[in-house]
Amino acid sequence: MRPRRFLPLLLLVAGAAAAQPVATTPPPLLPHGQGEAIGAELSGAGALRTVRTLSQYHRMRGSDGFRAAAETIRDRLAQYGLDGVEIISLPADGRIFYGTQRSRPGWNARFAELWEGRERIASWADQPISLAQDSASGRADADLVDVGAGTSEADYQGKDVRGRLVLTSSQPGAVQELAVGRFGAAGIISWAQNQRTGWWGEDRSLIRWGHLDTFAAHPTFAFMVSPARANAWQERLRRGETVHLRAEVDAGQAPSAYLIPTAIIPGRDRAHEIVFSCHLDHPSPGANDNASGCAGELEIARTLSALVRAGTLPQPERTIRFLWPCEVECTIALLNARPEFARRALATIHLDMIGGNSEITKSILRVHGSPPSLPSFVSYIGFVFGRYVNEQSMAYADTGQAYMPLVDPAGDRRALQAEIGGFNEGSDHQVWAEGSWRVPVIYIADWPDRYIHTQRDVPENLDPTKLRRAMFIAAASAYLLATAPSEESLHSIVYAEASARGGEGERRLAAMRARNASFAETEVIVNHGILEQVAFGRSFARFWPNLAPLRVPGEEWLRAQAASGPVYRRVRNEGPMDGFGYSWFDDHLAQAHLPRPRLLAREPDGEGAAFGYEALNLVDGRRSVGEIRDALTATVGAVPIEEVAEYLDTLARLGVIAPIVR
Repeated sequence: MRPRRFLPLLLLVAGAAAAQPVATTPPPLLPHGQGEAIGAELSGAGALRTVRTLSQYHRMRGSDGFRAAAETIRDRLAQYGLDGVEIISLPADGRIFYGTQRSRPGWNARFAELWEGRERIASWADQPISLAQDSASGRADADLVDVGAGTSEADYQGKDVRGRLVLTSSQPGAVQELAVGRFGAAGIISWAQNQRTGWWGEDRSLIRWGHLDTFAAHPTFAFMVSPARANAWQERLRRGETVHLRAEVDAGQAPSAYLIPTAIIPGRDRAHEIVFSCHLDHPSPGANDNASGCAGELEIARTLSALVRAGTLPQPERTIRFLWPCEVECTIALLNARPEFARRALATIHLDMIGGNSEITKSILRVHGSPPSLPSFVSYIGFVFGRYVNEQSMAYADTGQAYMPLVDPAGDRRALQAEIGGFNEGSDHQVWAEGSWRVPVIYIADWPDRYIHTQRDVPENLDPTKLRRAMFIAAASAYLLATAPSEESLHSIVYAEASARGGEGERRLAAMRARNASFAETEVIVNHGILEQVAFGRSFARFWPNLAPLRVPGEEWLRAQAASGPVYRRVRNEGPMDGFGYSWFDDHLAQAHLPRPRLLAREPDGEGAAFGYEALNLVDGRRSVGEIRDALTATVGAVPIEEVAEYLDTLARLGVIAPIVR
């Protein structure tokens, strides 16, 4: 890498952009005709048809519904002519561990109904989401008792719930041990609400996806009802009426497998891959979350494969791999059971909710990148294509003209207005980017979605145009990364994005000065910004290992300014401390009788990475506790060094990291 070339290249790019109006601007970075071919071949309507198919299946991990969805993906991949089509199968029985993820047995339901008198309140056959995941078989013919939140013993004072059904505003798993294990309830009725957004509580008819504890000491069943239904019952109970219900459930867990469909578009280099990921699980209908990401990935696979086979696109230099795991736990399992997947991965593009019609779901598409602990040019490839689609869609909405509006014939014409940049947790991308594997990521996702995890997350909420645009951002990014352009051709991106990030840093410094922050506080931000850009520049070596090492005068001096406390190295490279349905950290913390570190209760400044996630990611055998504290302060939020030291000491006691003796 030769940084001196950044500025001339940037000026050339900027000059070309200034001279070319949006209506005649071709896609960036790719050779002429390649981006156009990808955009023309992608079909939002085609992806939506796949969403309609997948949404019919109740796609719980290890279930019959998940298997049906996985087989649908596999069969389509074979039909589209991709290579290496298979379903990877990893045993999951509740005893096997894959790194930090305890495998969870499969869960299936065969029958479940809830009645009040002659009215059927809930039915598995009609609406699978009405039965909480991991429910066990059982029957009850009993009165209903309202326990409010039901998460503390005070909620049960003066109430006899033994042999009765409890009504709770909490998730079933949160009350399971108290209500059933401690006080002997026969089962649970929950009206838990969705994630809090600006539209929280607006629709009182929504039925939320419910969860019980997979590994509970007291298995039980739980039905999910709407707030409207629950509130009506509560009013009757307040008036002294009796609410009598009949429940019957035939469901349970059994040893199963994590099923992960996969296929490739082979490159000339089979040792390095650009990976596509999504998550195939979630309740029926689960259209935007996440049949949309799964269908989008399948449509991208069809598009790129067809264009390469037709000779419209050259065979990529690097292999492109497609994966459809269940969320987080399957990804942790895969990267531990098949470590070659992480070794081959140069970058991962993750799709999780990509099609919500903003007028219906209120969603905004987000194009995010790697966490602050993993600066990489990869993220900015996604940002560049995201900005291009934003500009083209806005020009088309404003004037009816654009070079590539990417309007689907069956879709809307409004501007995309995606949010570009930054990092957020919440899906499998955070597993790939975690310190165990450190694979740079592009994360494309909708948020918010007022119908997420409810019976109203239906295919009719999706917009084929938005699907097409999101797929283009992902497909163009992947194909560019797979075609191995010269690193010099991408230098302008690094410089431009470095300048943009520098501007963000200046704004943050101005805000700190406005509140009379000390020189030491502002120096942390300045020094970290310099070190971050050095790491950002070095990210090219992942793709071009023969590049001369980037050496920056004064780098070691900057590091020394924050050096204090011990230096740790990672001992267990087996995944994040929390998986799905199981927390390795909490489990081992309890076994060791250690207090929970204060750092984990600290909220970050705004959206982004959590303190615990990034603190462990920053452990690399070089950074001291003081350096990690400064990096967290600069990127996540101000934090006392004592809290960072306590957390890292706890991780060392649990055998996750170890101090380096100098």
